[in-house]
Amino acid sequence: MSTTTATPVRTYYWIEELSAELGIPLATLRHWRRLGAGGPRSFLIGRRVAYDRADVARWIKAQRDGGRR
Repeated sequence: MSTTTATPVRTYYWIEELSAELGIPLATLRHWRRLGAGGPRSFLIGRRVAYDRADVARWIKAQRDGGRR
């Protein structure tokens, strides 16, 4: 009998991954982080900047809902 172990899905993006996924320049994400406003909430894992996938989804929804006319 063979056993397979599922690789857990990461619940966060690294800043570089989020930049590529959303097409937002790294410099913009870093600027928003420095300002503390304008982008999804971020946090550090060690010295690396990360974004929780659920926070990113909420931020995208807020952008979409806020843009209604």
